[in-house]
Amino acid sequence: MRFTILLALLALPALAAGQQSGDGKPTATDNNCIRCHSRLMKNYALPAQRYHDDIHADNGVLCSDCHGGDPTNPNRHDRKDPKQNFRGKPTPQQIPGLCGHCHGDPVYMRAHNPKLPVDQLEKYRTSRHGELLLGKGDPKPAQCVSCHSVHDIRQVGNPASKVYPTNVPGTCAACHADEKYMADYGIPTNQYALFRNSVHGEALLGREDTGAPACNDCHGNHGAYPPEVQNIAQVCGLCHVRNDKLYEASFHSSIFESIGVSGCVTCHANHGIRHPVDDMLGAGDRATCGKCHRDGQDDPGFALGLEMKGVLDGLSHQLDSTTSLVDKAAKYGMEVSELQFDLRDIRQSLIESRTSIHSFDTDEVRKSAAPGLALAAKVDTLAGQSLAEHGKRRWWLGGATLVLLSVIAGVIMLLRQVERK
Repeated sequence: MRFTILLALLALPALAAGQQSGDGKPTATDNNCIRCHSRLMKNYALPAQRYHDDIHADNGVLCSDCHGGDPTNPNRHDRKDPKQNFRGKPTPQQIPGLCGHCHGDPVYMRAHNPKLPVDQLEKYRTSRHGELLLGKGDPKPAQCVSCHSVHDIRQVGNPASKVYPTNVPGTCAACHADEKYMADYGIPTNQYALFRNSVHGEALLGREDTGAPACNDCHGNHGAYPPEVQNIAQVCGLCHVRNDKLYEASFHSSIFESIGVSGCVTCHANHGIRHPVDDMLGAGDRATCGKCHRDGQDDPGFALGLEMKGVLDGLSHQLDSTTSLVDKAAKYGMEVSELQFDLRDIRQSLIESRTSIHSFDTDEVRKSAAPGLALAAKVDTLAGQSLAEHGKRRWWLGGATLVLLSVIAGVIMLLRQVERK
């Protein structure tokens, strides 16, 4: 029995090496590359260990498709032997073309994954990474392997993928947060630290909201490039559509463009964007108007900021007051479900008013706030009537209770008189 098992174990490698797919081509799971590298030590074994989880393994892509050589050859590959056509480890400059050989071929990709675009290599050539790597021969900029990993490449939708939305900031930070690695390029290395604490980072990394933007949503992925000053508003406008339209139609847009100042970034920053608050308008430590305008009513720009803030403060305080009134009526058991729906509409009016400040037009802000203020006045009246009705009911209840107690007292006295007789 033991001899039979030993023969079977000895026969497994030979069987694996000899297995072939239906078209006569060895499959990714039984080629000699995997078989030999699985037996090697340390880093030499990693490719074989990782490849089982690689999307290419699932699609029958062999080691030899990237590295050359003959997977059916049971002997060790020899780079010096031209007959083996073994390419070995590609250089960083060779990798984009190597991946693009398949991923840029629409016929090939249609057979494997027709959903994938086939213009990644063309876009990469236009990216800042591609310019430096392919144009200037700098081996350090990111190429395919830097972002997608190697030998364990996962689909983008796989949470284990390096380019899954919540993993993208960390993948970019592997280079861009490394001061020593980035020393030659003269760009900041604090983007990841700023993003992590930003409103976008809190949503993406903190709450794992994959709808929140990652680095590639603003900079692009294969065609990644720093947005130019005049393009930043359009980049933000991809998500913040209404804000972008109001800003582009405002006088601020043309002024900023003429002096080479980026619109959104000037007030909101870029990687460290915080949740916007009304105090960003006008004066105060959190105000941004003072970055460009003098702190005083004699500066029209500063005065405009104060006016817009005044409108927002007015509606915001009115909302708080009206909400308190409705809550009080609800606490007393009055029917306020319709009024609570109205509170939602007032909040929506406040949101639209806050959005409208990107028009830098006080009349536009007042116009957005007007429906909320009008509705708040109506709700105040109705909530007040509910509270007044509650007061009447208390008096009626008190009177009824007094009458009832009087009747009870009368009955008791009558009973005692009967008992005495």
